[in-house]
Amino acid sequence: MVVPKTLAFEMNPDETVDDIPDYYKLLEWTAAETRELTEQQLDYDDLSPEKEWMWWSCRRQVSHMCWDALVFPKKRCGALLWPDQDPPNIIDWPSHQFGKRAKFDRVLDEDLFWALPTLLLKLEVGISWLDRVMTENDGKDLRLMLETVTASAFWKYVISTLPRGARFNEENKTITYTLEASLWMVFYEILSHIRSIQRLKSHQGLSPVIELPKVGYLTLPYYWGDTNDNGPSQDRL
Repeated sequence: MVVPKTLAFEMNPDETVDDIPDYYKLLEWTAAETRELTEQQLDYDDLSPEKEWMWWSCRRQVSHMCWDALVFPKKRCGALLWPDQDPPNIIDWPSHQFGKRAKFDRVLDEDLFWALPTLLLKLEVGISWLDRVMTENDGKDLRLMLETVTASAFWKYVISTLPRGARFNEENKTITYTLEASLWMVFYEILSHIRSIQRLKSHQGLSPVIELPKVGYLTLPYYWGDTNDNGPSQDRL
């Protein structure tokens, strides 16, 4: 029997406290921050090498959030979400995958998914998958599901925001995550992109709508905006 869960914005250091991320707040906040933006404001960016946080416009921030919310649960949680069938073909999966073989760089196909309402619908689907994994499975079971991935300076840096569930392996430069920790990282990742939308709006003279919780990546200066310097590299260590 799955124990009832409490929604939270931050992973509890005590694994006996069965808090889970409030994923639907991410959808609510994204819609609120983008609702009144014009097409020009949505597509404002700056591709200068020293302005990495501005490379993706508000629209592309949302597209990346969709990519995270769809591709991660399909890759890591497929056996939990669809144990006896293939995942729904909500996007072309071979074109949207991790790594250099992907056709699109961590965003959805912009020929098909460009309008903001379309993106928000895709984000809602991904959020529902993430929420299902957390609500329909016991935390102790998610903690037994491990994956080891090649580390980058970025991932080594941001796992410092997790109180448990992620370990950097110095010898072979990998990171081992529990599925529970990975699901919290997705929450923090999407939250950081909502903050990037707020920063892009502020850069255009627009005010943020939501007072975001300063948790996860947002406790780190590069992702809250205490500095505009580029953050740690995504390149493999």
